[in-house]
Amino acid sequence: MNKISTSTFIFLGFCLNICLIIFLPEGSDTANLIIKLTAVAGLVWLIYFYFQFLGFQSDNGRRIDNNSHQFIDVDQNAKTQFLDLIELAFTTIKDINIEFEIGVYFIDPDSNNYILKDSTSKDFSSTLLKNSSILTKIVKSNELNIIYQKDNSKEWNDLFRNDSWRGSECVIVQPLLFYGNNTGYIIVRSDHFSDINAKDQIMIKHLSEIISLSIKDLDILEKTINQGKDQSQIFDLLTQINLNHSESEILNKFRNIINYFFEYDCLTISMLDSPGKKAYVKLVDGIKKNLPEENEFNINGTINGIPYTKNTLINDSSSKFNLFRFSSAERVTSANINFIGSPLNIDGKLWGAIMIENFSGYIFSENDEKLLLLIVRAMETSMHWHIEYQNMYENAIKDGLTGLLNHKTFVDRASEEIERARRFQHHLVFLMYDLDKFKRINDTLGHPYGDYVIRTTAKIIKDNVRSIDLVARYGGEEFAVVLVNTSTEAAMTVAQRIVDNIADYNFQLEAKEVKMTISSGLSEYPNDSDKLNDLVEYADQGLYKTKENGGNGVTIYQSMIS
Repeated sequence: MNKISTSTFIFLGFCLNICLIIFLPEGSDTANLIIKLTAVAGLVWLIYFYFQFLGFQSDNGRRIDNNSHQFIDVDQNAKTQFLDLIELAFTTIKDINIEFEIGVYFIDPDSNNYILKDSTSKDFSSTLLKNSSILTKIVKSNELNIIYQKDNSKEWNDLFRNDSWRGSECVIVQPLLFYGNNTGYIIVRSDHFSDINAKDQIMIKHLSEIISLSIKDLDILEKTINQGKDQSQIFDLLTQINLNHSESEILNKFRNIINYFFEYDCLTISMLDSPGKKAYVKLVDGIKKNLPEENEFNINGTINGIPYTKNTLINDSSSKFNLFRFSSAERVTSANINFIGSPLNIDGKLWGAIMIENFSGYIFSENDEKLLLLIVRAMETSMHWHIEYQNMYENAIKDGLTGLLNHKTFVDRASEEIERARRFQHHLVFLMYDLDKFKRINDTLGHPYGDYVIRTTAKIIKDNVRSIDLVARYGGEEFAVVLVNTSTEAAMTVAQRIVDNIADYNFQLEAKEVKMTISSGLSEYPNDSDKLNDLVEYADQGLYKTKENGGNGVTIYQSMIS
């Protein structure tokens, strides 16, 4: 039924029912009453049908419009997503070192020259010619290279336009790979090669691997989506996702797109905890009763566990299975309940699953299966990027030995906490800790034992503060703590407890046991100062006063000057 004929039908039916209600003679006989009630019911149904019809037309028009521009939209959205990745790379490298300048080059397949895609400085050459000597040095390896200006003074202007002689300048060059082939480079310039450390190189290498992975994923996803329906809607979703979004933000965006394409009564997204055993509920939309304790459920014997045990797309009626949704508290037995689900595989490993349930009796079609697989591929891609970026980000902000915040991140976060304290007018307490006579451990028991002591000390400190507090390895055997919204009196209790716990702890590794003590100093915002450098310095002064007094204690800065 086309739009005109349907509209005419609705209009005539509406008029007929109105006439029956208005013009039917009043009477008390049963037949008269039944006719009027039928007319009212018919009127209600026609109104409902009309709005359903309009909704169908609107939705259908939207989907037709999407499909009519499917290739343009997908290509444009892929480009947008890629540029977002490059921008994220720039931001991340600047976080590593604010002085770094970055350029991203991609090969031109016609000329084999490398063309500048984007940069943080106008000094980068727009093109690296394939026959330039500096490019020859760059392309000879698919590994990270450091090229020094002092060794390449003649060719340096091939990289940078009108660049003056500095002598200490260098570049870190990291290739971008596409299916294992070189497709471009990230070039990071530093004014002083002494500023580049091993961790900087590792982070840049890891970031280039993420971009290379993302380019490949985008290519695969674009080809996949171009073969299916509703392409632009799915790719539009990807353009809304940033790698630094939280896991819950990403999952909620996918909930929205699944809700757009599927009529469901319950949507569950879960994550595998232990292979072949249990999974965790990460998101539920719709029916939320009888959720398992701590959101954990067994994958065997449950509807939401089927994608894990089968490790393939599932489209079937639950009546064929005598299963529970999550547990025995909610057995699903209705013959009208149908479900469709799929595993989520990330980097070749089973990561999670999607399960969609419908109670209306609707049978999920082959087209529904194809659509769900497209969404699954987009979700796998997004989560893969997210996980890789989070791993890199964690490595960037955390100390490799202890897992605590590193020095740079602590300074940044502490500055943020001072601003927050200033805004909300509350107090902060800074604690500095330093292990007493630590050098003897490395000298007598070796550096592995010293590392063990530092790791254990870090854990003790971390276990004695709240999740909102900051804990960092400040350097060597020194630690820094910021207690948020805390007075000196309350902080003193925490500081002393840490000192006592370390003194009581038996450090034991490979049958070698030692006792350790630690010294601490304390300063307070805003009573001591409202500047970060001062607060750290004052806490440090308290620490060294403790050491002068024999260690194994806490000194409050105010007590030293009052």
